Amino acid sequence: MSTSPEIVADAAMAAAEPCFVAPELIDASGGAPRLVAGKCKACGALSFPRAPVCAACLAQEIGVAHLASEGVLYSFATVHQAPRNWIVPYHLGYVDLTDGIRVLAHIDGEPKINGRVRLGVGRVGTSAEGTPLMSYVFTPVSGASA
Repeated sequence: MSTSPEIVADAAMAAAEPCFVAPELIDASGGAPRLVAGKCKACGALSFPRAPVCAACLAQEIGVAHLASEGVLYSFATVHQAPRNWIVPYHLGYVDLTDGIRVLAHIDGEPKINGRVRLGVGRVGTSAEGTPLMSYVFTPVSGASA
C-alpha cells in the first residue's frame, strides 16, 4: 500500500513539536497565552516588543509585564505574498488592547474593524524541516463589537 507524499508530510508535521517564531514575545506557560511586554520602572509606560529604553521618558530600567488578552481591531490588511513556508493569504492587523497599547498581529478568522478580538496561539507557517511555526494571533470574538 502506498501513501501519497502529502499524507506523509502531514503526518510528520502533526508529530513534530511546534516552534514559536518569536518565543520571547509570548508566555503560554500558564495555560492562557499572554504577550510579554516591557514596563518602564520610572513612568510605567508599556512597550511591545519590550524595548531597552523607554520611549516616553528615556529611562533604561525596563521591567517585564504581561499585556491584556483582549482588545479591538483598529485596522488590518490581507497579505498575499510572504516569506517561504508562511501560510498565505493571512490577515495582519493592529489591535488596541484594553490596557492602552497597540500591537501588530496575525488575525485569524474574518476580521472586522472595531470588532473585539482575543489573544490565542496559531500556526502561521511551516519550517523547512516540516516543523509547524506558531505565533500569537488574535481571533474575533463572535457577535462582539467595541
